[in-house]
Amino acid sequence: MKKYILIIITTILSLSANAQKLEKPIIDKITGDTTFSTKTEVLANPFALIQHAITVSTIRTKNEVLLSFHLKDALNIYYSVLKGDTTVIKFTDGRLLKITAALDSHSSFLSGGTLTYVGSDIYYALSGQEMDILKNKKIAFIRIMTSKGAFDYDIKNGKSEIVKKQLELITKQ
Repeated sequence: MKKYILIIITTILSLSANAQKLEKPIIDKITGDTTFSTKTEVLANPFALIQHAITVSTIRTKNEVLLSFHLKDALNIYYSVLKGDTTVIKFTDGRLLKITAALDSHSSFLSGGTLTYVGSDIYYALSGQEMDILKNKKIAFIRIMTSKGAFDYDIKNGKSEIVKKQLELITKQ
């Protein structure tokens, strides 16, 4: 029995050790510019089959830092988020931060085994002030405005530090 408990603990520790790591840097073969990115991590609803799920990663290029939300939806609805559309992040202290999409993003139909779902990647170029706010506050709620209305995500307290840790990691490079 102790052996199985030890195996479970080791597995959990190895999975958590993968969190907050950088992906292999991508070096542009023409310009020589290096792009760093963090691993994608779940913010809300990781096992929901009917509701929205959201994951996050951060990317740093030569000129900017991007926050990337990856959305998945099992309802098979097509939507878009256009450059300039806003996303509102509410923090645990009640403060709101509005960020704007840096690029047009359109959902596409994806297949995950027997499930078909809709997914999209939405990118936000962050200013220094926006990064400071995200690094110093805990996220409670995210509302992403899409062509099909608002997509709302409650962020649990344990997940609220993910963006902060990713930004700290990516800006160290």
